[in-house]
Amino acid sequence: MEHELAYYAIVALGAFAGALATGLAGFAFGITSLGIWAHVLSPAEAAPMVIICSLLIVLGTIGAIWRAIDFRSVWVFLVGGLIGVPGGVALLPYADPGPFRIFVGATLILYCAAFIISGRMPAITGRYRVIDALVGFGGGVMGGFSGLSGVLPTIWCSLMKWPKDRQRGTFQLFNGAMHSASLTLYIAQDRLPENILTLLGASAPAMIVGTGIGFALYRRINDAQFKKILLWMLGASGIGLLIPAL
Repeated sequence: MEHELAYYAIVALGAFAGALATGLAGFAFGITSLGIWAHVLSPAEAAPMVIICSLLIVLGTIGAIWRAIDFRSVWVFLVGGLIGVPGGVALLPYADPGPFRIFVGATLILYCAAFIISGRMPAITGRYRVIDALVGFGGGVMGGFSGLSGVLPTIWCSLMKWPKDRQRGTFQLFNGAMHSASLTLYIAQDRLPENILTLLGASAPAMIVGTGIGFALYRRINDAQFKKILLWMLGASGIGLLIPAL
């Protein structure tokens, strides 16, 4: 009984952390929650959980930032991503928990490093449709495999130093489309775990609380404080996943 309670407490904690990050930034649910969930959930459980929870948050908040979306830019990411999703879903059955934790941990650390480096680099200007499509394709593969569809687009957009509203709109629409496509394939191929409803039930209250706190904090901190909080949170999760593998 105690082991079961601890298990669901960790599941709820991962949902809370992911929702808190999403409330703060409009993205990063998967990359934050997986830093905790990868300790107790298998890849076959974690990926669908990230996809469903992220999609619920996107659907609940997309209306507030709809006017900030630059559809002239985001469609290229979407096309590339939708092509990549089936490949990511096909990789899921071959994912081993050990390498999966290493993959998530390394991704978290690289994600933080990219943000630090991009802040010291000059903005990339101009339009690079081919790169946009490749970034979208990579995001689609990662989304289908682990629910981390937003990592590559977030890094690329940060290098271009788009305004915050434009970035948030791009992330949320792209993530919503990738999660919808991935979930459709999961259902069609009967890849949802049997305990998905139980896991969602344990996560839902924590998600609601985390999202609410995230939005409240977002209104009270400046951009510099926000970046530091998010980087520390993600970096600590990534290191925590990699330490057992060393």
